[in-house]
Amino acid sequence: MKAPRDFPADTLGHVSPVTAALSSLNLFVVSGAGLAIPIIPPTDMIVQLGISAYDEIGSYPARRAPRSVIRDRLLPLHVLFAQRERWKAYLLMGVFDEALAAFFQQNIYRPIEPTAPANYRVFSFVPPPAVFFDFNTDALLANYCEPPHIVLNPHGAIERRLIEHPQFEQFLRAAAEFGLALPNSSGIWLPGPEPRTITRRHEYKFAMQRLSRCGEFLLLVGYSFGRQQNGSIDDAESFEFLGELLKRFRRRIVVVDPRPEHVAGLFEDRLRQRIYACKLYWNHFAEAACLAMAETPGALDLFCLSRRVARLYDERTR
Repeated sequence: MKAPRDFPADTLGHVSPVTAALSSLNLFVVSGAGLAIPIIPPTDMIVQLGISAYDEIGSYPARRAPRSVIRDRLLPLHVLFAQRERWKAYLLMGVFDEALAAFFQQNIYRPIEPTAPANYRVFSFVPPPAVFFDFNTDALLANYCEPPHIVLNPHGAIERRLIEHPQFEQFLRAAAEFGLALPNSSGIWLPGPEPRTITRRHEYKFAMQRLSRCGEFLLLVGYSFGRQQNGSIDDAESFEFLGELLKRFRRRIVVVDPRPEHVAGLFEDRLRQRIYACKLYWNHFAEAACLAMAETPGALDLFCLSRRVARLYDERTR
């Protein structure tokens, strides 16, 4: 028999589990693309930007490129032929995988702002040190939240210094014309199914140590484990890793997403425990939480401001 999934009836019911998690000690956060929206565009927009980038390069490899996982994710044929004239779409089918990877990294790059956007600033109200298992490869969370928190990037991250280099356009052209890969010391893992060996990375070992310690909540923000249209998930190894740990070291699991049902169901089936499925847009929730704290500087934590956060969230999403 499945454990009951908690679907709140009103905004406060969705907000309260999240503020409770954010107010708890030894919080463990798992984050995906939904954490960064709209700062980083969604994947379909990144695909469109990658296709458009070749118009600026103006040269196309004269070859028939074999299909690959990264090509299926970043240059899907149905999108390519829908957006470009047929003759140009055929030219783009020959681009190097290394070029697709380079343009992907360029398109998720954002400069670090002097004041963190609310998506990240909200974590300044979390008792430190929380641990963030961030599957985004844009490196924004680490730059905005570490310290006081601990940020792990199990899929690696972009080389921000390289992208900020004045001659970065030459790197892009070399990737486009000759298939040269961008240097990356973190071992960035690009969109596609995880290899079975990925959980051998040191980030997973550190996460195992932290999850084995006492802590009440695991907060999962905007992460679908790379769900595909056929219902499969790219990040199956990471899901198994977390599922096994959470069987041994139980926590209350709060899933935050505009559509949390799928991920809540994955954990519900695996763990047979109540999952708090909170239907919220993270950027609007974070803005509401930051404003509520600014209005009440003496507040002990976010949880005591849950009603105010819920009202402010409703104002932003009507």
